[in-house]
Amino acid sequence: MALFNVSNGRAQFDAAGNEPGDVYGAGVRLTQSGATRVTTTAGTDFNGGIPMSSTGQVSVVDATAGLPADTIYLNGLPISNNAVCVSRNAAAVVSNGLPFDSAGAVAGDINLDLNFVGATSLNSSVTFTRASTGTFFDSTGVLTSAAIDAPRFDYNPSTLAAQGLLIEESRANLLTYSAEFNDAAWSKFDSSITANATTSPDGTLTADKLVDTTANALHYTVRNITVTANTNYAWSVFVKASEYSRVRIRFGKALTPFTRIGIIVNLNDGSFTNSDVGTPTSVAVRSVTPVGNGWYRVAVAGIFDTTSTDGYVEVTLVDNAGNTTFTGTGTSGLFLWGAQLEAGAFPTSYIPTTTTALTRAADVASVNTLSPWYNAIEGTIFAEATNPVASIYRIIAEPGTASDFRDFTLAFDGLRTDFANRTQAFTGNDVLSPAGSLTAGSTVKVAGAYTASVTRHAYNGLVASNTTNVAQRAVADRLWFGSRTGSTAFLNGYLRRVTYYPRALSTAELQAITA
Repeated sequence: MALFNVSNGRAQFDAAGNEPGDVYGAGVRLTQSGATRVTTTAGTDFNGGIPMSSTGQVSVVDATAGLPADTIYLNGLPISNNAVCVSRNAAAVVSNGLPFDSAGAVAGDINLDLNFVGATSLNSSVTFTRASTGTFFDSTGVLTSAAIDAPRFDYNPSTLAAQGLLIEESRANLLTYSAEFNDAAWSKFDSSITANATTSPDGTLTADKLVDTTANALHYTVRNITVTANTNYAWSVFVKASEYSRVRIRFGKALTPFTRIGIIVNLNDGSFTNSDVGTPTSVAVRSVTPVGNGWYRVAVAGIFDTTSTDGYVEVTLVDNAGNTTFTGTGTSGLFLWGAQLEAGAFPTSYIPTTTTALTRAADVASVNTLSPWYNAIEGTIFAEATNPVASIYRIIAEPGTASDFRDFTLAFDGLRTDFANRTQAFTGNDVLSPAGSLTAGSTVKVAGAYTASVTRHAYNGLVASNTTNVAQRAVADRLWFGSRTGSTAFLNGYLRRVTYYPRALSTAELQAITA
């Protein structure tokens, strides 16, 4: 099916104005003078073949003859009853990805479509704040700092693939001198530090080298720090092979009996083996992430002890035979940069420090004007987002208010997705994908549709289920991305795309858009 109704080689947008013998073709309806004709009012100007009103708005059809009386204009498009009015007729079929009415005219269906992958700026409808700088990898794979209130459109530093808008909770790096291992704050045992020995992940000559001595001993650098007992901490550091291509990273209790969480990493391929001591209370994360140019970010996270507040972090050389205790050469080692210890069950983006511990503020994003495109009675929300490692509840998108009232919630709930349709009393119907159905770190396409009588949900082309709803309400005045009112339940991952439909898509349509 072609896009436009055509008579005598001229596209006709207004079904009421079609002539006998009209055919359909990929053309544009023209006047005899060659201007595009779309059933316009007197005084309409033409710009590039497109009819424009005197105020610069696209004249799709005559507002007096073809559009409802309540029509307003938003970004140049006519809107009525929260729907784009490309045709006065209701949508009937979808062809080539576009909805058509029974007369063959294009009918509006999507009211919001935000694509964050590879973006350089946010759509003007999105409000974004972060009360500090924040780091991210740019399109060249270099770790870069974003200014206060500047969004972070992150890239995979190894593949250079665009990952989307990074949204994280607030975190603090508790380690001072995070890139200065030569400072006295870092104790060295049968080792030394050569400062500024190679280029770091941020493209500057600031990475240090941990070098062994000729002793037959453990060769390491360590940092003692006071922590809160029975609390998750994430310890991470960037490492790169030199003469040695293995390293041990661990943190734990500084006093006996020792309890430590650690891994030994092969920096040739990123593989690792566990290297715990004692029985840690819990281990949340062990990860090795390539960040380009031979660098890896190595992280361990968990609770090492229920009562101790005496903690430490450590980087130990491992010789190429896999030994942690060995006779060194006095000149061999590997490169270090960007140490971070943060309270949390998983690592977040790097927070550089010098003389004091520093905090990165939370990323907060929302669309603060829902009128006139949002339909509180029924609708569909689609999102593409990265499911991070941590198995916690995280918001993807949620309409609500400053008082935390919510219409619906699209979220990750551990390694599954959750779509909840809310009521005034905060009760509602949750439709969840099966537990463990998602892979940590994977990109997920997920959508939920709601009406006053049903909630539908699909993810990655699969149907989660349907539920019967209680009565709905209409109180939302903004749409949150990656968190909710009060800055909670942060995504701590990448938001790639968000699309809103002012109608409840069918189960088959939900499967199609998430496949």
